[in-house]
Amino acid sequence: MVNLFGRVDEPILRKSNGVFSPKTGLECEEVRKQLQKIIQSPVFHNSKRYAAVLQYIVDRTLEGCGDQLKERTIGIDVFNRTPDYDTAADHVVRSAVAEVRKRLAQYYQQNSHDPLRIDVIPGHYMPQFQWTEKHPSSAPDASLPGRDPADNAAVSPSAGQTRPRVWLRPRWLAVACLLLLVSLTALLAFIRRHDAFDGFWKPILSSRAPVLLCIGNVEGGRGSLGDISNLNPALSLRDFHNSPFETVNAYDVITMTKFAGLMEARGRQFELKSQSDATFTDLQNGPAILVGLLNNNWSERLMPKLRFTVEQVSDKVTIRDRNNPSRQDWSVDYTTPYLDVTRDYAIVLRMLDPKTEQTVVVAAGITVFGTFAAGDLLTNRNEMKKLAAIAPPGWEKKNMELVLSTDVIRGRSGPATIVAAQFW
Repeated sequence: MVNLFGRVDEPILRKSNGVFSPKTGLECEEVRKQLQKIIQSPVFHNSKRYAAVLQYIVDRTLEGCGDQLKERTIGIDVFNRTPDYDTAADHVVRSAVAEVRKRLAQYYQQNSHDPLRIDVIPGHYMPQFQWTEKHPSSAPDASLPGRDPADNAAVSPSAGQTRPRVWLRPRWLAVACLLLLVSLTALLAFIRRHDAFDGFWKPILSSRAPVLLCIGNVEGGRGSLGDISNLNPALSLRDFHNSPFETVNAYDVITMTKFAGLMEARGRQFELKSQSDATFTDLQNGPAILVGLLNNNWSERLMPKLRFTVEQVSDKVTIRDRNNPSRQDWSVDYTTPYLDVTRDYAIVLRMLDPKTEQTVVVAAGITVFGTFAAGDLLTNRNEMKKLAAIAPPGWEKKNMELVLSTDVIRGRSGPATIVAAQFW
C-alpha cells in the first residue's frame, strides 16, 4: 500500500491463531480499531468503568509499557487511588480486570468472526492480541516488487480505455496540510494537558540512583544541617525517643508515605531519612524529595535565591514574592488556635540543585496543612492537571516554583490551588 506521501506500508500477514505483539503502525491501528469496536459494543458501552480499564491496559501495551502494568499502577492511573493505597484491602483493580476478562469472553461469543481477538490472560494485566484467521489486512500494490506480472492483466485497463489521472491540486494540498497542523496542535495540547503527572516526575523517576526521601523534624530550623552530634550520649531511652531529632509530625509522615508509595508503584529504589540524618553527600548521590519547610533545613537552604521565599517575623510566617514585595497575604500566624486556621500556603519546588547537580522536589507548607495539600497535589494524577493548565510550553524540562493555597477546616486541609508560579 502506498500512501499519499509516497511511503510504503508493509501489509500485515495474519497467522491463523497467531499471538502477536503489535510493532508496526498498521498493527497498532488494527488493534485500536478492534478496541473501539469492543468498547462501543453493548457488552462495554454501558460500563465506562470497565471500558476505561480495557482502554488503559491496551494503550499502555501499544506504547511499549505493557510489562509495567501492575495492580497498583492501574489503581493510581484509572481509579485515582493514592500511591500508598492498600492493595490487599482494596481489590478494585482485581475485580475490575476479572470483569473485563468476563465481558471480553462474552463479546467474542457474540462476535466469533472478528479477525482480531483481545484477551486478558488470568494472572496477568497485560492484554494478549491474536489473529483468528489467515487473511492479509491489505493486498500488496500491483506495482510493488515481488508481485507476479501476470496478475497485472486482471487489473490493467483494456485496450482503448484511458487510465484516469489523479491530480493533487495545490489548494487541496494546502487544506490538507492545514488540517494536519490543526490536528497535531490539538493532539499536543491534549498530551500536554493529560501527561502533567509524568512530565513533572520524569526527572526523578528516570534517574538510576536511589531517591532520597527526607522528612523534616522538630529539630529542623534549630541545629546545623545533617548534624546529630550534639545529642547527649547519656540520654535515657525515653528522652531519646522524645528528642527533637526523633520527633516528626504525623501530617508530614502521611505526606512522606504518599511519595514512598509513588516510588514503590514505579519500581524505584528509595531511602528514608530525617533532615537531621541526611547529609550533603546523600543529596549529591541522587535525586531527593524534601518534605517540610520550617522544620527541614534542607528545604530552607534552597529558598533565599528563589523568586518565592519565606520570611518569619516572631510567630508570623509569610511567603514573599520578590516581584511583588508589598504582598503580605500569603501568611500564617502561629499563635492562632489550630482549629481557627482557615487557610494555609505552600511552596512546591522542582529544580536542578546547582550545588548537588541533582534534581530536587520540595513539598513545603507554612504549616503541616500546606505540606499535606502539596503532597496530595504532587501524587494525584487528576490534581496535577492544574499544573498543565498554567504551565508554559516546554515546562517539563524547566525548573519550577509554585505557590499553593489550601482551605483548612477544623484541622483538615482541602485540595490545593496554584496561586503563583515561576518557570525558568
